[in-house]
Parts: sequence; structure tokens; C-alpha cells
Amino acid sequence: MVNPRVWREDKLIDQLIQHVSEMLRLAPAIVLARSGMVLIIIVDTVMLGRFNAYELGYMAIGLSLVQPLVVTSLGLIMGTLVLSAHSFGAGDYFECGRVWRRSLVYSFWLGVTAVGICFFGEIILITAGQTTELATKGGKIVFLLGLGVPGHLLFLSCSFFLEGIRRPIPGLVFMIIANIINGCLNGLLISGELSRFPNGAEGAAIASTAARWFLALGMVAYVLVMRDGHKFAVLKRARGGWRAWQNQRRLGYATGVSLFTESGAFSAVQQFAGWLGPLPLAAFAASFNLLVLSFMVAIGLGAATAVRVGNAHGRKDPTDMVIAGWTGLILTVLMTTIMGITMILMDEFLIRLFTTDYRVEALAVPLVFWVALVLVSDGGQAVMANALRGRQDVWIPCILQTVAFFGVMIPVTWYLMFPMGQGAAGMFQGVGIATVFSMGLLSYRFHELCRKDQKPSRIKL
Repeated sequence: MVNPRVWREDKLIDQLIQHVSEMLRLAPAIVLARSGMVLIIIVDTVMLGRFNAYELGYMAIGLSLVQPLVVTSLGLIMGTLVLSAHSFGAGDYFECGRVWRRSLVYSFWLGVTAVGICFFGEIILITAGQTTELATKGGKIVFLLGLGVPGHLLFLSCSFFLEGIRRPIPGLVFMIIANIINGCLNGLLISGELSRFPNGAEGAAIASTAARWFLALGMVAYVLVMRDGHKFAVLKRARGGWRAWQNQRRLGYATGVSLFTESGAFSAVQQFAGWLGPLPLAAFAASFNLLVLSFMVAIGLGAATAVRVGNAHGRKDPTDMVIAGWTGLILTVLMTTIMGITMILMDEFLIRLFTTDYRVEALAVPLVFWVALVLVSDGGQAVMANALRGRQDVWIPCILQTVAFFGVMIPVTWYLMFPMGQGAAGMFQGVGIATVFSMGLLSYRFHELCRKDQKPSRIKL
């Protein structure tokens, strides 16, 4: 007779191995696809930093307004990933296609709204206390980048749908091509070789916008013509009207608010950097982009965790959901720790990729240590937020993150930067404190929900 305890332990190990292997299968393609979008910004930053440190500052202050719009909209359409994964796990393939078609319309109009906001970029920057020169130059960047937001969101809708049905590779392929396009256009526009177009930061913004629209058109076309599209009813109209996708929007509302609090807090920190002056702002941009690029590993593992948790939740398997969530956190902490140590050991080399200005380098290199610490805690809180989204728990995590980012990050960062005199280092110190706080709150929430979900199954046994 088989010992029940041994059988349970063997089953647990099998589930753990399955989750690790599936996450490591899903995550790399998702990481590369997400990194590809960030790589567009990184390439802009590197090429601008080598062209002119002040142009790098203009791009940084412009991105500080555009990125919250993109990230908030990303959150609003996050229901696409969650419900695609949930429906796929439940075997309802037609619903996967309906989720995608609804998301396309939603994404487009969110993007149009973002363009309208970006039209007032200069006014917003002046109101935020930036100098006239920085606001004028940065405002142009905000508008040019804003024109690419609708394309960015259409691409994300397609990418989320494909990731939810476990097909992340197409997004990766299109992203590689888009980065080649962006790099080539940057080479022509930043230096001013195409005299009819603006150069410097404005040229880089035009190149990025063109790459984003290529992604949108390419991914929509792929989904429409994919071989088994009929299985997911991608060509059929999603019926039912506004009420039929209430749950999809509901998931997005909370996630959008949650990501707005995080990106809005980071935007506020970037405004603080602008108050320090153009060179500290450029140093912040270089070190912050290291964090953003490295953070894509956490984004990929978080998306894979959301898929695995969503699949388990769709099957009504609470035990497997528990294993999926904690496996995602452990993998993320391990990966980001390794990356953080590597960053510290290679700090000067990494910063020199972004700038040839010795003044910016002297300010940026000491920041890499703090970036490495923040990477672990920020990655951890991000993956737990994704685990909760996979569980379809949205509003409580939103409230917890609002407390962490608006209630902790902004005031603590300001206090460390200015009254405590920490300057640029205070930015990352404040972010680190807030993300540790957020990770603790979200982990506790996931633990409590898992314990609640497992009670019926225990009684049944």
C-alpha cells in the first residue's frame, strides 16, 4: 500500500517541477517581448546620451509623463491576459477570442485619450515646477511619444491574448523587428542626417512612435490570419454589448488604478530629479533605465505567474494555485538577486553604455548599488501583484499598492532627497523602502486568500 503522505509529497514535487518548467518556458519569451518594448527606450537613451547629455534629460522628463499613461492603460487592459488564461484553462476557446476583440476597441480609445493628454505636456511640466527650457523641450517629446501610445496598446492587447493561450513567441518576433526599425531610424534622426525631420530627442521620439505602430499593425494582422484562429473565433464579432465584458473591465479598472499609483509615484520621483538639475536628471535616467530593463525579468515571471495562477483558478484547483504563486515569487527573487549582484560588479561599464559625459558618469555610478537593491524588492512586489490578478483579486491589492506608493514612496523619497540631503541616491532609497512594504502587504494578502480557498477542499477530503 502506498503511504498517503509520501504520495502527497511526490505529487507536490511533481506540481512544483511542472510550474517551474512552465514558467521558465513562458517567461523568457515574455521577458524578451517586454524587454523589447523597453529596449526601444534603452536604445533611445544610449544613443541620446552619447549625442548630448541635455537631450537625454529632455527625453527623460518627457517619458516621465508618457510612461504613466502607457502603464495605466496597460493595467486597464490587463483583464485581457487574465481572462484569456482563465478561459483557456477552462477550455472555453471562443471566449478567448471574444476577450481579444473587446480589448482591441478598448485599447484604441484609451490610446486616443492618451494622445489628447499628451497635447498638454508642456503645460503639465511647467505646473510640475520644471524650468521653462526643460518644459518646452520635454513637452514636444511628450506629444511625439504620445502619438505612439495607441499603437503600443494595440500591440499589448494582442500580446496579452497570445500569452494567455500560451503563445508568446509571435510577440517576441515582432518586437525584434521593431527594435531593428527603431535603431535604424534613430541612427538617421538623432544625428540630423534627415534634415527634414527634427534631430536629438525629438528624432528619437519619432523613431519610437514609428516602431510602435509597426508592432500594432503586425500583431493584429498575425492574430487575424493565424492558422487556428477559427478555434478562438477571432473573426467573429463579440456579442453581448457593454455588459458582456463587465468582468474584463472590472479586472482592468483595479489593475489600472494599481499601476497608475506605481507609475504615478515613479513619475513624481522623476519630477524630483528634474528639480536637481539637468545633469543629475541625466544620471537618474541612465541608472533608472538599468532598473527598468532588469525589471523586465520580473515582469516576464509575473506574467507567467499570472497565467499559471489563472489556469489553476479556472480549474478550481486551490492547491495548485498556491504552488504557482509562491513558485513565481521564489524564482523572481532568485533571478533579480543574481542580476543585482552582476550590476554592482559591472557598475562603471554599464553606466558608460549610456553616456560619455564624465560628469553624468560620476553621478550615476554610485546609484547602481541602490538600483540593485530596489530590483529585488520591486520585482517581488510585482510578481505578487500578478499572482493576485491571476486569482482575480483586484481591488484590495490596488488599495495596498496605493498606500505603499503614494503614502510611503513619494513622501519618504522627497524627505530623503531634500531635507536629508541624499540627492539622487535618496530617490532609489525611497523606492526601495516603498517596494519592500508593498511586497510584504501583497504576500500576506495572497497567503490569506490561499488559506481561504483551500478550506472547502480540506473539508471535502
